[in-house]
Amino acid sequence: MPKISVIIPVYNGEKYLVRCWNTLKNQTIKDWQAIFVDDGSKDKSGKILDEYAVADRRIVVIHKKNMGVSSARNDGIKQAKGEYIHFMDVDDEIDADYYENMLKFAGNRDIVCSGFVSNSKHSSGLVYKKSRVLKTLFGKLFWGQALIKSFVWRYLFKTEFIKKNKLQFDTSLISQEDAVFVLNALLISGQMVIVPNTNYHYLFNAESALNKKGREHREKLKRQYKIGKQFRKQYAKDNNVMFLWRFRKIIKLFF
Repeated sequence: MPKISVIIPVYNGEKYLVRCWNTLKNQTIKDWQAIFVDDGSKDKSGKILDEYAVADRRIVVIHKKNMGVSSARNDGIKQAKGEYIHFMDVDDEIDADYYENMLKFAGNRDIVCSGFVSNSKHSSGLVYKKSRVLKTLFGKLFWGQALIKSFVWRYLFKTEFIKKNKLQFDTSLISQEDAVFVLNALLISGQMVIVPNTNYHYLFNAESALNKKGREHREKLKRQYKIGKQFRKQYAKDNNVMFLWRFRKIIKLFF
């Protein structure tokens, strides 16, 4: 059994595949499984991925018609053999010792959380200098800043935990699916640990499927952002953490 299963949806991502492949290949821990889900790409992504799979037995490639990132991730979960699952975006990067450090602190906990750095004006990063073991939902939400920065790629999830609780991504969403998945996972999880000095590198891509142009697409995104905001607010209310929701913009200044 590999230590990590990395699930990476790919839609017309040929220009990022070499960089993504290198960030995995250069990991200090070599015991991983990479599951690339070719989500109906129209470029050469599928062909390139098949070549990678021939060259490295740790790589699994799933080809499917285009159904979106949530469906792709769900298909990846079914094929995951690792002790932990990490959801990575094809156009991002991770530190070379990312998985080694994450596993060092994991201790068989349900969720392992890292910091991240960002080149996007839409999302400032969050870098941790100290490790914390969190047992309460309040602690996970506060220190993880999950009501604001609920990016699924910040976490490792124990595979047994995901499959036992049948956690999946909502395929009706083209955005905010991260928030719904992460917040639901935090609610039912046991302990979560925060890992210091270990970062995911979020690289904003204006050409991604999420950011593609088109009035109809933009309007759908606006509607779903509103759905996501309402979900977070109702989640905070239902779980008696409205303090974190009301003062979320102030709280983030302390990090």
